Formats: sequence, structure tokens, C-alpha cells
Amino acid sequence: MIRDTDHDVYLEGTLLELVKLEVITDIAEWKRTAEEAAHHTLLFFVKVRGQLHLNQNEIPIHGKALCLLLPGMSVQGLNLSGNANSMIYQLEFDLFRIKENTQSRKVYDRELHFPVQGNLQTDLLLFQRKMQLLASAYGTSSVREHLRQQYLYALVELILKDQPASITTPKDADASLQLTIQYMQDAYQTDINLDKLAEIAGMHPAYYSQRFKQKMNKSPIEFLTQIRMNKAKEILLVSAPQIRDLSGRVGYRDEFYFSRRFKENSGYAPTQYANEPLSSIISLSYPYTDHLMTLGIVPSAAQFHRKSYLPTESISLTLPLHAADSWEIGRKTFLEAQPGLILCKDNVVLKAREHIGDIAPIISVPWASQDVFDHLEAIAELVGRQQLAKEWIERHAYKADQAKKQVNKKFGSPTVAICRLMNSEMRLYGARNVGHIFYRALQLSPPSLIAGELNQHREGTNFNWINVTPEDMTQYESDYVIFLNATKQASAKLTQEIMTDPVWLRHPAIRQGRYFMLQWDEWMVYAPQAIQQLLERAVSMLSDSSLTSSPVNMKIIQG
Repeated sequence: MIRDTDHDVYLEGTLLELVKLEVITDIAEWKRTAEEAAHHTLLFFVKVRGQLHLNQNEIPIHGKALCLLLPGMSVQGLNLSGNANSMIYQLEFDLFRIKENTQSRKVYDRELHFPVQGNLQTDLLLFQRKMQLLASAYGTSSVREHLRQQYLYALVELILKDQPASITTPKDADASLQLTIQYMQDAYQTDINLDKLAEIAGMHPAYYSQRFKQKMNKSPIEFLTQIRMNKAKEILLVSAPQIRDLSGRVGYRDEFYFSRRFKENSGYAPTQYANEPLSSIISLSYPYTDHLMTLGIVPSAAQFHRKSYLPTESISLTLPLHAADSWEIGRKTFLEAQPGLILCKDNVVLKAREHIGDIAPIISVPWASQDVFDHLEAIAELVGRQQLAKEWIERHAYKADQAKKQVNKKFGSPTVAICRLMNSEMRLYGARNVGHIFYRALQLSPPSLIAGELNQHREGTNFNWINVTPEDMTQYESDYVIFLNATKQASAKLTQEIMTDPVWLRHPAIRQGRYFMLQWDEWMVYAPQAIQQLLERAVSMLSDSSLTSSPVNMKIIQG
């Protein structure tokens, strides 16, 4: 087996594709004959006794066992027996490893090998819990595709580890509770009871209930009920379903019982809920905080770009900037805010549901697939302020047109490349973030290769940036370059470097001093109020007569 420190390296650059998952309960009828496996195949036996012939090697099964077949291997069950609680999970998947990774395409080759095979030794109890999560997300719905991928990778990572994790420490007990929370978040529409949750956690039901209440300040069933109620609220806020359909979608067979519980929970009947004003809103994303305030709504708690934007009546939330970052803020802050709605980007909604899915309905507004105007209209529809959104968009269009004329008169219509430098990479930006100001509002032209990328998408959506190197910059020639750096010190250092580096000096704009140095954190916010302020700054910067009178000796702008 590979070392524990190597399993992440092995999975780097791989793609796992779930082919099939079967949960077999009739053990006597499972007759895996000696035909060759077409895919990587995991066989997980629960409460089963008997023997397996795996490539002519006999493997005894006593209760639980886990085997992995590689493509071409064969297995046959002998004298398998069980009881009413016995089952066999048969999971088939393919593994692909990246062969070519360029800006234009990615090519994967299927891999038929694997570091481990045959009878596997791992933490079978933990493996069972993870398999149950995958089984709960398995089906035809594309909505759950990301969950299936997540759970499949978790299973593969577990079997690649040498040392099974202990499940006796308090930390692992918390991890077991977290597994049941994930299960409730994913399978809330199915029949779930305390015994089922305790089984997933590997605890006695009474002990599990006690530990859960200590951690979440409510019982498991109270937590599940709140998840279902919040899910119903989310559906009502974005659609108008029949109550019979709605109750079934959130796990209630009796629509009248569901309606009573919903009114007890929210104070309104399901048919009235969407028409009532939301009591308070929490924003987990500073662009969406900006959108709310543009619409005249001060959130009760929110992530803010800068403290200067923070209203006195709002709680500032310290939240991760990216979905992969750890979530450190506690539940108490959200409970104290008593939100009626939690607003977030689609790339953090899973993490939000994991931590605070029982506190309030969570609505995610797609980030990359929509532009700033789409965001504003979607949020305005949620909060009933569509007219305000329409008025802002019309004002912005007028101001952008006036700004374009002013800049064009003083600065002309040159091509501009927008480049962000970080410690490990360089990016050229499209028409989102800072690119919205220069390419969409002022209608300056990007380098031709960037324009080609932009033309493949609806304006302002999906394409955000591409990675480049200084050597690549000659392919992205432009009349001017805008550099975005972390600090003024970084800008000063870069100014010295590019004017002495032969690679940078190949670019005509650099050689002629046609560039600006700006700070990234001041120009990054992609939201209405920020865009309006930055548009004014851009006009002031580009209309400066001292810049346009002698462009070959252009003054460098800071800030």
C-alpha cells in the first residue's frame, strides 16, 4: 500500500467517474460469476458471512469486508449468507489521469491500475458511513452530481491511507456527528429517524442524541425539522409549488401536517410566506452585501469588503474568501442575528449548509454564470425591489455612456491589457471585476486574444481570467497595460523590475512607459456601488491631461 503522505499526490490530476452503485440486500441471489470486471469495482460486505474467490485466492468474510477489483480481475462468492440487515455495496468507477492540460483543452487517459487491490484493510465503520452518504446522493438528478463526486473521492482517499483512523477520540466523535449532519442535509426528503442517524454515527441512539445536542444546541430531530422547514422556505422564495408537491419534496407525506408545522415554524402558512417581508438578511459574500445596500437593505450581519463600508447596525462576519478556505466563525453569531434569509454565492453554499443550514433558508445566487446586472436583478426579485434594480441599471448605463465619451475625448480608444500579479502566477482579466470598468463601461478594447475568449461567452459571464507568463505578454500586445498589485510597495518593486527586464521590455507598452499601477483590493469588488465609485476613479485617471499630452513618458498612477 502507498504511504499516507502519498495518497494526495496519487490523486493529483485525476478524475473519478462513478459508473454504477448497487445496494444488494438479497445476499443469496448475489452470484458474482467469474467474468472479468470492466471497471474498478469496490465490493463492501455488511453483516455477511462466507468466502470469496478473488483471482483464485480465497478471502473469508466475517461480518464486514472490503475488496477492490481492478479491470480484468474476477470474483466469485461462495456460501454467502446473511440476515435481514445484510447488504452488499457494489460500486464501479473509472479513474482518469490528466495527460494534456493547455489553455485550449484538457486530455485525460483512463488508468487501469491502482496502488491497492484485493482484500483491503481500512476503517470499515468510517468507510460504511461514507458509503451511505454516497448511496443517499446516488440517482439520476444532476443536482447531486457534485455530492457524488465529493463522496466518491472521500471513499478513494480513505482506502489509499495506510493507517485506519481511530474513532474513539472526542475529535472523531465530532467527525461522526458531522457525517450525520451531512446525511440530513443531503437526504432530508427521505424517511430519517434517530436510530438511522445513530447507526451512521456509530453510537447508541441515546448517547448520539446527547452528544448532538451538546454540539448543536438542539436534538437531531429538531435539527432535521429545521432543515426541512428552511428548504421549504427556499423553494417558496424562488418558485410557487403546489403544497402537496412541496411537502413531499421536503420529507412530509401529509401536506396538512406539513402546513401546520410550517406555520408553527415561520408564523405564516406556506401560501402566504413568499409574500411577507423578510425580517433580516445575512450576506456571506461582500459583493452581495453591496447589492443589498444598493437596493436600500442593510443586512443584519454580512461580509464587508472594508470596515469603512460597515453600517453601525450590522455585524461584520469574518468569513473565508474562497470555498476551499476553512470556516472559522461560530454558529452563535448567526443565531444572534436571527436571520430570515441567508444569501451567498453558489460556490460556498455547501459549506454554508454544513455549518448553518438549520438556522435560516439559504439562497445561492450563481456567481460566474451571471454578470453584475443579473446578480442585482436576482437579489432584487428575492427581496421585492425589482424597480430599484431597474433604476440603478438605467442610471449606470447613462453614467457609463457619459464616462466613455469623456475618456474617449481625452484618452482616445486604445487597447488595454489588465494584468494581476501574484506570488506564484500572473493573470490577464476579462470583462468581470476590474475588467467591467475598462471593457464594458468605458468600452476600451482588450488584446485580440482576450477579445476572442470574451466572444465565446455571454457578456460579463463565465470567462474571468487566464494564466500567462511575462514571456506570453508579447502575444497580448496592447497600447496600455494596467497592473494590479497587492500593495503600493509591490507596485514600486514591479516598476523597477519591468523597466530593466528584457522579457518585459519586449512589450511595446512597457518599453514606452504606457502602464498604470493599481492596488488589487481597491479595484476587485464586482458589485454596483463599488463599480460606480471605480468608474469615477477610472475617468479621473484616464482623463488626466498630463498623461495624454506625452504618452511615451507616461506618469505612473498609484492607487
